[in-house]
Amino acid sequence: MTNKGHCLCGVVTWEFDTEPFYAFNCHCTMCQKAHGTAFGTYWFFKADQIRITGGDDLIVGYRSSDVLVRTSCDVCGSVVPYPSDDASIWIAPAGCHDDGRGSDYDIFIADNAPWHDLTGHLPRCDAYPEESGIPSVSFDPPGEPVEGVVRGSCLCGTVRYHVTKPMTVAHYCHCSRCRHGRAAAHASNGFTSLDGVTFLQGEDNLREYKVPDATFFTQVFCKTCSSPMPRLDEGRGVAIVPLGGLDDDPGIKPVDHIFVDSMAGWHEITGDLPCFPEGPG
Repeated sequence: MTNKGHCLCGVVTWEFDTEPFYAFNCHCTMCQKAHGTAFGTYWFFKADQIRITGGDDLIVGYRSSDVLVRTSCDVCGSVVPYPSDDASIWIAPAGCHDDGRGSDYDIFIADNAPWHDLTGHLPRCDAYPEESGIPSVSFDPPGEPVEGVVRGSCLCGTVRYHVTKPMTVAHYCHCSRCRHGRAAAHASNGFTSLDGVTFLQGEDNLREYKVPDATFFTQVFCKTCSSPMPRLDEGRGVAIVPLGGLDDDPGIKPVDHIFVDSMAGWHEITGDLPCFPEGPG
């Protein structure tokens, strides 16, 4: 059966007819920043097993390492499938699919975010599984902390910001918009006051995409690397901060899983956080 995926705005589309030969939850720092959440889930295919079916002229790339050019939709910022440098393998973000293969491993767990509790029973690796033969990658540390603030940045470093006020709450959100926007199992969003985020550089490099029929949902991302960035919601007086973009421990962890009625069929919630069918209880 054909499995179809799409970005948040629906312009970039793709499909495949076979199961991926690997499925990994990647907790590396680069994936946290690229998706704005705790991990990215990736499916691996041979080049002839997956097809881009629409919007290929709106796919943009950013080289995040010597071995990888990450691609995304230029309209909405969602991560979309991309090839290896030799184009023999394609990697697709599972978050843009409602159903599919469950993950085989949690990988790069040494980079697991301090605000995310790693639970469940999947095998764990500090890099790619040895049998995969995929070369490891690394990300430069963000430097020394700044007293009294929580630092954040995009993957390419163009956008940098400080969270200067305490976050009041954080959620894992499984709604379809968050899954497609983050191209991941869920979003990991923290909330602070409207004046709680200060952009230090790169604010003019931000782009917004608002879902046409949404009351509030808007994805803010870096135009260069498409990393999700904080959104200042003046109407509600809050700042929504993708936790994956943070360079420091925010001192808060998500308290629940919300909109789990829209959860991807390939994902399993583990741990003991409360789950709500729709918004927080």
